[in-house]
Amino acid sequence: MTGAKARRGDTFGYDATVRQTGRYEAHPDLDPARLNRAGANIRESRDSDEHPESTPIIVGFDSTGSMGSVPRIVQAKLKTLFWLLLDKGYASDPQVAIATYGDATCDHVPLQFSQFESDNRIDENLDNLFLEGGGGGNDGETSQLLLYYAAYHTATDAWERRHKRGYLFLIADEKQVPISAKHVKAVIGDDEPLGDLSSPAVAKAVAERWAVRVLLITNGTALYQRSQEFYTHLFGAEAIVPVQDPTAIAETIAALIGYDEGRDLDTITDDLATAAGGKVATRVEQSLSTRARALAHPR
Repeated sequence: MTGAKARRGDTFGYDATVRQTGRYEAHPDLDPARLNRAGANIRESRDSDEHPESTPIIVGFDSTGSMGSVPRIVQAKLKTLFWLLLDKGYASDPQVAIATYGDATCDHVPLQFSQFESDNRIDENLDNLFLEGGGGGNDGETSQLLLYYAAYHTATDAWERRHKRGYLFLIADEKQVPISAKHVKAVIGDDEPLGDLSSPAVAKAVAERWAVRVLLITNGTALYQRSQEFYTHLFGAEAIVPVQDPTAIAETIAALIGYDEGRDLDTITDDLATAAGGKVATRVEQSLSTRARALAHPR
């Protein structure tokens, strides 16, 4: 059952191992340079007899110092997330890839990216994250490295069979700083970039097959850097979801999928109240309402 590790209190064992050994590297299961059995560097979300209409979902965390607690919170709430997606029918056959990004200009592990999973292996992938807690004072991070990987190193039956985009949730507070071909080769292993590495070009490439939702933590850094304006320029106002309470990230993800799949806001709020309590339901409803107002009255 997803979230079991969090309830037992034995979470993020790989992070502890890295710190004990001093070997700062991604776990093999989340190494973005690792090839699959066919010798390709790709993460796949595929249909099966058990999951005939897969819904691919990428949850991308910020692993720098300001945001390292968020993966722990989400792991504790995986059961709630999947109850909403599966039991309430918000998404058909969800398959989740866990990813993190940092700052490729200074971090040891600026990108981690798991395979797509639909069972307790999601829990295991969260447990295998290295929460580096890095980043620097350069007014930004390299979340576009994660977006580049999603654009060029993923394959989904949702897109190939049904021409339906997957969901990519980027949890962020800071804007992006530039990446180079050197970063892509060192972190992912591409001898040459598979596309233009400018932030607008990467955003355009990933948005072709992924419905990007930027869960923007509205802290002081985000306000100072004008991060909402930055990401709105990249993805449009419909992609930006201001989040005042990071502890409600899992519920916000479920609510956004449900809303985009046709659930009305009142139904979602009622479901959230049942699953997580009235306070969480109110916070998530406020985030979705803020997004709706921004769409109705664009600047």
